[in-house]
Amino acid sequence: MLNLICPGLLGPIPAAPETLPKVPAIDGLLARADRIPTGGHDAATALLRCFGVSTDPERDAPTAAMSLLGEASDEWPVGFWMHADPVHLRPDRDRLLLFSGTGVAPDRAEADALVALFNSHFAADGLRLTAPHPNRWYLGSDRELDLRTEPLERVLGGPVPLDLPSGADARRWRGLMNEVQMLFYGSEVNRLREQARRPAISGIWTWGGGMLPERSGEPPDAVVGDDPLSAGLARWCGGAHRSLEGWSPQEPLPGCRHLVLWDRLGAALLERDLDGWSTALLALDATLAVLEARIKGGTLDEILIDPCEGMVYRVTRSALRRFWRRDGLAQCLVRGS
Repeated sequence: MLNLICPGLLGPIPAAPETLPKVPAIDGLLARADRIPTGGHDAATALLRCFGVSTDPERDAPTAAMSLLGEASDEWPVGFWMHADPVHLRPDRDRLLLFSGTGVAPDRAEADALVALFNSHFAADGLRLTAPHPNRWYLGSDRELDLRTEPLERVLGGPVPLDLPSGADARRWRGLMNEVQMLFYGSEVNRLREQARRPAISGIWTWGGGMLPERSGEPPDAVVGDDPLSAGLARWCGGAHRSLEGWSPQEPLPGCRHLVLWDRLGAALLERDLDGWSTALLALDATLAVLEARIKGGTLDEILIDPCEGMVYRVTRSALRRFWRRDGLAQCLVRGS
């Protein structure tokens, strides 16, 4: 069994369905598959569910500690951790707009300098910032924090929500984040970025807080993915892991339960790159054509295609016989719009 998580497959895309590239494998599999409601609408929840990690809708999913586990191969995160992604805040009338991504990302030296500045300033508060990747930072706390947050991707390009975070520690946390903004504003890093006409690193967006959960359920035997969360989950359960670039759908993976995170579509949409989304869609179509052939040949029993839109598409050999079904990707996009 292969579980293919592909956020962004069903958009939203700023284009009419008739302008989509031809993707016969995707069309055929979506049309003929059994549709199973999941209730999940993001890749992180889908990944955690595959590893038996239950999430409480009233609390953040503990993605930060698990992602740090996937990035920091020389340590095992202990205690409470949050994502703390560097962001640029731009005034717009009476609100602040939040930006991140390639146009804002600091380089290695800038990240190291801002992390050192933060840690020197907030050491007495029991907070520690680390940046295993220049644009992916993590914040550890000496104590568990009662905060409800939103993932960075849900607020990118929009106004900073005034009601976030919520929870018992929210008021104190907002004060700390304002302090971070003032600290970074006066930094040498941002002085040099301003001279180079680059957007300032205005602060950090914290989300996904929690501790490593207890192991439960039957995890996948092998995980394919380029993101830190999938790598961390594989390390957490002792499963095999490889990058998406290093995986071929033709080759067998260890064991019989496999998980593939195809996040290229979602990444392109976050950058508002429709050409990149179309390119990734064609690559996914070629991959699914190979997997479909493996089902027909008997070397793969089923594929679960999860676009992270509340529905999983289950493809088996018997499902492939439903040749009369025609509703492919374009129709799914129209229904979801």
